[in-house]
Amino acid sequence: MPIRVDADARRRHIVDSALRLVVAGGVAAATFRRVAAEARLNIGSVRHYFTDHEALVVAVATEVGDRMGRRLTRHPAPAAGNRPAAKRHLLRVLEELVPLDDERHREAVILVEVIAAARINPAFEPVVRQMGADLRRVLVDTLTATGTPAPEHQAAHLAALISGLSLDAVTPHGAIDGATIRAVLEQHVATL
Repeated sequence: MPIRVDADARRRHIVDSALRLVVAGGVAAATFRRVAAEARLNIGSVRHYFTDHEALVVAVATEVGDRMGRRLTRHPAPAAGNRPAAKRHLLRVLEELVPLDDERHREAVILVEVIAAARINPAFEPVVRQMGADLRRVLVDTLTATGTPAPEHQAAHLAALISGLSLDAVTPHGAIDGATIRAVLEQHVATL
């Protein structure tokens, strides 16, 4: 009797294996051979689910975005007109998007790696653009609920702040910690 494989579970297993490799060694580390070894599969199993390295990396970036999206849904927007609650909600949303724990740190590493890789590899550009658009949409919606004037402008400002904090947290560039990230976000939200 042939062995039945849950295709979705197998694909997730491969993506999780690639995710660990990208965190450890960057986008270039997620070769089919290394992913297969990490997943304890043969290379043909990886090739069955992904046509090339770029498709695998896009799947990893998409998974990170999906994880962030699932966390954001745990924070429903408060009732309209309650500005203090809306600002607290904004802070919770922002905290889900920056590296404040191990999971979010790994996600930030992957995003930094894929965004940097998109500069020279056009295969990553669509997923990076989509991630940026999704981030701006979430921020505009959340800022609108706070009654912040010019929410599109403020969303661009917050997106840059999130990117800078994340970059500084996952690289030697700034080497900042979670307490500093929280303090910066709290201070910024207080000014809105």
